[in-house]
Amino acid sequence: MTDQLLALLAHTTAVLLDFDGPVTPLLPADRNAHLADATRAVLREAGTGLTDSVSATSDHLAVLRFAASNAPATLEAVERTAVQGEVDAARLAVPTPGAAEFLAACHQTRRPVVVVSNNSADSVEAFLQQHHLHDLVQEILGRPYGEPSLMKPHPELVRRALAILDRQPQSCVMIGDSVTDIEVSRAADVHSIGYAKTPERGTELQRAGADAVITDMTALAEAIHTSAAAD
Repeated sequence: MTDQLLALLAHTTAVLLDFDGPVTPLLPADRNAHLADATRAVLREAGTGLTDSVSATSDHLAVLRFAASNAPATLEAVERTAVQGEVDAARLAVPTPGAAEFLAACHQTRRPVVVVSNNSADSVEAFLQQHHLHDLVQEILGRPYGEPSLMKPHPELVRRALAILDRQPQSCVMIGDSVTDIEVSRAADVHSIGYAKTPERGTELQRAGADAVITDMTALAEAIHTSAAAD
């Protein structure tokens, strides 16, 4: 727990929280690859030619973006497949260590949380309900259905979150494990905390401009309480 992190949290009145990573490892490598295959299959069944990168990717969101740009007639079916795969994954997923404690800490210190995710709102909802965490979250903003161009790092979801929270950007913090989370924070003038599961990811998040980087959600929960006690 660093002084920099505590100073940042002391001025934080609301939290924007990524889902896959800080809350749960929704799609580990094998599930992610399986879902990418499933979304690709929709395109192939429609006779859509795929680029080498789309043929090889293990990221179903990359397939979804490709469908929107190159085969819009398939987008509805690809989106449905993506949503169903994410919901299925959510029913198998377990919380990231410390995630429940972090959400509880935010609730106890009156810092509302909005989940801002490139995954579907249905998958976030399914996970939070299953693990009895739903009441700790004010709102879920998932991927805009059929509009993958509005996924992070596009600032649309963050702007919606700020409107729901009725907060100024500089009083909020975005917590996420990807470079896009840091990029969208900078675009929206919101502070950012990177969640790094590896040293390499920590370096990437720092280079992207994260205001702080943490490796443990339990420690972040403790920092929330400490910063509130210092107010």
